Amino acid sequence: MSQVTATVLDNHQMQRDEIRNRLLRCGVLPICFQDEWICLENIHHIRPDFALLRTDSYARTFRFVNIAKAIQSDFPILVLSKKNDVEGFVRNNWLANLRFLRYPAEDKEFQGAIGLLGNGKQTQHPQALVAASAERKRLMQELPLLGLAREPIIIQGEHGVGKKCIARAIHGFSVARDADLEFIDAKDVSGQWIREAGERLQGTHHGSGNEAPAVRVIENIENLPQSVQSQLLLLMENVNGNGMEGYKNGVSAPFISLAGNDLDALVQSGSFRKDLYHRLSVLKLTVPPLRGHEEDICAMAEHFAARYGIRTNGGICQLPEAVMANFTAYHWLGNISELKRTVVQTVSAAQKGECLEHAPGPCSCHAQGKKKQGVAAWIDAEDIRKYLQENADISLKKAKTRVAAKVERKIMKAALAHTKGNCKKAAALLNISYKSMLNKAKAYHLV
Repeated sequence: MSQVTATVLDNHQMQRDEIRNRLLRCGVLPICFQDEWICLENIHHIRPDFALLRTDSYARTFRFVNIAKAIQSDFPILVLSKKNDVEGFVRNNWLANLRFLRYPAEDKEFQGAIGLLGNGKQTQHPQALVAASAERKRLMQELPLLGLAREPIIIQGEHGVGKKCIARAIHGFSVARDADLEFIDAKDVSGQWIREAGERLQGTHHGSGNEAPAVRVIENIENLPQSVQSQLLLLMENVNGNGMEGYKNGVSAPFISLAGNDLDALVQSGSFRKDLYHRLSVLKLTVPPLRGHEEDICAMAEHFAARYGIRTNGGICQLPEAVMANFTAYHWLGNISELKRTVVQTVSAAQKGECLEHAPGPCSCHAQGKKKQGVAAWIDAEDIRKYLQENADISLKKAKTRVAAKVERKIMKAALAHTKGNCKKAAALLNISYKSMLNKAKAYHLV
């Protein structure tokens, strides 16, 4: 039998020595580290049986688990800590083979925790389900229960926020997890497709036999042709769920559909049936955009960099602070999809020996440079002096209103230029409503 090995990460020498001795008594060969990134590199290169992290830092726990799972999704990790927030992170996380032990602990508890490390089950696509912000963590914690739901689920959000990955995770927790998961765009849904889907779920479709039918997810449900909306509603009324034994009262996987943020407006305008919308959205998830969630941007960037670095160069790529600052200053209209592409470009540039600060994508727009522009980029001092000379009854309030309007117009003009005149995208970029954007753009003669 081969020797069981473990990497140990702990900042303190005395604690590392104590953990080393405990592992030796358990028949485990410990390889100890003080530096986090060196430890992660060795997890990739020496492939130990598990890792043991001793820390009371929530941030360090999250970062270590995030990158270790990028190296190997089902890699066993035991976290030793006395902090409640660290325990909460581990116990509320459904990643495979992640365990917690309140430390210090008795030898019997220690041995028992190590023995449990091999009992986890691998989850699907864990690399796309990184959550650091409170909003995204709450969303991820709901997924196991949603997988057991029998009511339809609709997942809404902007392009690139990871709706398909969320759907895969929910499917992975359902009773139909062994069935294939198939995605179909709503514009390709026909009356024949709906009839065949109903036959499969009822077990009357030819060739289905005793095998579980594939679970089907409709993407971009807002594009569903009006001619088949009533047929889909009828299917939803007659069939309870989407998966194994999905007819009537049988146990089933939830029926999942994906939608953009336009669906609510289409329902209000009558372009999409309100009764169908309510039937599809008995359970509703709204996936937040990436912009404004600095913690998610950093965590996902580190995760993607580790995965891509390992795949292409055999090692973990650590992104410099300057690059991470550029990432968090960027708006990410393409959300996670755009971030992933940019990280891949950045890591590729680093592997070619290029300076990461000049890597493709938003990295070329230096956050430092943006800060140096200051207010001078928006306020013309000569214009202010001229205004003061020409207005004897000047007041600070009037001056502030005038300057604010000029600044607002310049910012909106820049946003429209960036989105090639698309007011809807410009509104999202500036975090204002589409109606406000349209009204202001007309007032400033920008459209």
